[in-house]
Amino acid sequence: MTNHVKVAVIGLGQMGTYHAEIYQKLPQVELRAICEFDDEKRQAAEQKFGCQAYKDYHELLKDPEIDAVSIVLPDNIHRECVELAVQNNKHILLEKPLAKELEDGEALYEMTKQYDKVFTVGFLLRFDPRFNMIKARLDDGELGEIIHVYCRRNSPITGPKRYIGASDLSMHVMIHDIDYVNWYMGGAPVKVFAKSRSVLLKENQMNDVIYALATYENGAIACFEACWVLPENSPTIIDDKVELVGTKGVAYVDACDSGIRFVTEKGAEYPDSRHWYYVNQQVAGDLAEELTAFIGNIVNGTKSIITPKEALDSLRVVDAIERSIKTGVEVTL
Repeated sequence: MTNHVKVAVIGLGQMGTYHAEIYQKLPQVELRAICEFDDEKRQAAEQKFGCQAYKDYHELLKDPEIDAVSIVLPDNIHRECVELAVQNNKHILLEKPLAKELEDGEALYEMTKQYDKVFTVGFLLRFDPRFNMIKARLDDGELGEIIHVYCRRNSPITGPKRYIGASDLSMHVMIHDIDYVNWYMGGAPVKVFAKSRSVLLKENQMNDVIYALATYENGAIACFEACWVLPENSPTIIDDKVELVGTKGVAYVDACDSGIRFVTEKGAEYPDSRHWYYVNQQVAGDLAEELTAFIGNIVNGTKSIITPKEALDSLRVVDAIERSIKTGVEVTL
């Protein structure tokens, strides 16, 4: 058990910056270092956070004073950084997914499944009270056995423009829903069929939209819908919905209009009040809960609620979706 945790953040894009801001406000935490390859971003972050700034994470991870790292790098370059963090005995919070490719995900699973430090993957919705309430009522038997689940996660085209070449819709967006549905079902699906269409993002070899049907061991069916080419002026950053039908009850989540909206000269806007909104000039929401839980695991010597196996199972479904899209047939896991 430790009372003071020295943390570093690797990757200072939008999410990495939020991570650094949250660590700065948490008790028992010292933001000791940041790492960012882009010179301009790194210099600005060094001034903002007032801590040591590295260009190369190889150098950062050699620092024996750093206890824990948030790895907030593009999906396609997770593996080497996690491997080095494990070699240097750091506690690790890796932003989802585990990896872009299944082969890399399997290698990371083998490396972390018996790891004696905290290792967790940032599936944000595990810390959203709406999704937790559904899990609790399933566990209590109030909803009965799951018959089917429908999930939708749509967002503006501003997102994929940041991820060209590094990720795609299934592993960056749909994987959120795959993770919590696997959690609800208590296991991974046995069959997956998926279709996609690429129009606006075709020149980038990325999908505009994916529909996927997954069949689970208990016969339950999950329908996943994801699209990230809504107009840039869409009033919400995420339009997501869930409908879960059980033998005893139904659960609904409609998080598009999250309780506040503005209409001004700029148009209509439903600002985020769930994930990384600001309260009193500090980042709050699911992401802050996730990082607080990570620090809590370190301080208390406990394991994360999200296991390496669960992170790998989600990636296996993503891999099956991609194979089904390519072949046009249902894939057996």
